[in-house]
Amino acid sequence: MRYSLAGAAILGAVLGAAAEARAHHAVQAAFDQDDHVTITGVLTKVLWINPHVRWFLDVKDDSGNVTTWTISGAGPGGFRDIGISGRDVFKTGQTYTAIAARARDGSPNGYILTFILPDGRKIDLWHQYKSEPK
Repeated sequence: MRYSLAGAAILGAVLGAAAEARAHHAVQAAFDQDDHVTITGVLTKVLWINPHVRWFLDVKDDSGNVTTWTISGAGPGGFRDIGISGRDVFKTGQTYTAIAARARDGSPNGYILTFILPDGRKIDLWHQYKSEPK
């Protein structure tokens, strides 16, 4: 019985790791690195969690209609490595501009290339891609 429980535990760990590896995807699979969009909107929420930080921006079009854009980026550790802390830099209710790789499916989603903060500072993150923002 001792060996069958150990074997079951090992099998469970291997299957769990396989599912995790299969679930991970390349950013390029979901976002077109050659199709960039620039949006400006009010930050309504930030999810500073793994596997990707996500920012939610309410963006008004010329008619006054609001679309919530979801902008994804690296995980929190990737941002901490370059000296960016979400709590220090990103505050809800403030207006941000994001230059992002557009979602391939046409939805209001993007993968962050550059943030322009309310005070005008830029956080350039485009080095994650092969080409600079246009």
